[in-house]
Amino acid sequence: MTVLDTSMPHIPVMMTLGPHEPIADVALPEGYRFAAWEPRFREPWVRLHVLLGQLPSYEEGVAYFGRTYESDPAALERQMVLAVDGDGVLAGTSSLWRGDHFGEPRLRVHWVGVDPAHQRRGLARALMLRTIALYDELVPAGEPPLYLTTQTESWVACGMYRKLGFVPYRGPMPPNFGSDPETFCDKNDEAWRLIDDRLRNCARSPR
Repeated sequence: MTVLDTSMPHIPVMMTLGPHEPIADVALPEGYRFAAWEPRFREPWVRLHVLLGQLPSYEEGVAYFGRTYESDPAALERQMVLAVDGDGVLAGTSSLWRGDHFGEPRLRVHWVGVDPAHQRRGLARALMLRTIALYDELVPAGEPPLYLTTQTESWVACGMYRKLGFVPYRGPMPPNFGSDPETFCDKNDEAWRLIDDRLRNCARSPR
């Protein structure tokens, strides 16, 4: 997505996908196309997420990619979502991957990101729609619902996720969320207040 807004205090949050209409087709902006996973995308994937501040370094990103995605090559080929420009250069990514935040494996939206040179063209929305459509193929009943984790610094992305049908998670702390159960609900409420304030202020700002 966009580079993280580091002026915001860091509070992790979760969102779950609510009821939504079937997604028949996903169109990318002119000059872009979806691409199937190939090993040549590994290095650009890592460099993109380092550029966006989502990974601390290239070396750590390579190690993370290896132990996460490359641990299941079949799922990597099936569940990595890539958008490339007319020259076949990586412009944005998303994926549908296993998460264990709820104490059992279930699918989540993972590592959404668009290169700054390609932002504000609708790529992030298209990547997300493609990811949701893939989830609907793999989990036709929609149960358990698709979820994602994000943080207050990604408040712009949270606004887009809401428009796509995701809602803030307001339940008790999932067993593997990695927070303090005693303060989770208060912190979660604070996080969504901060996110909503930023989104409202942005909507009121002159364009």
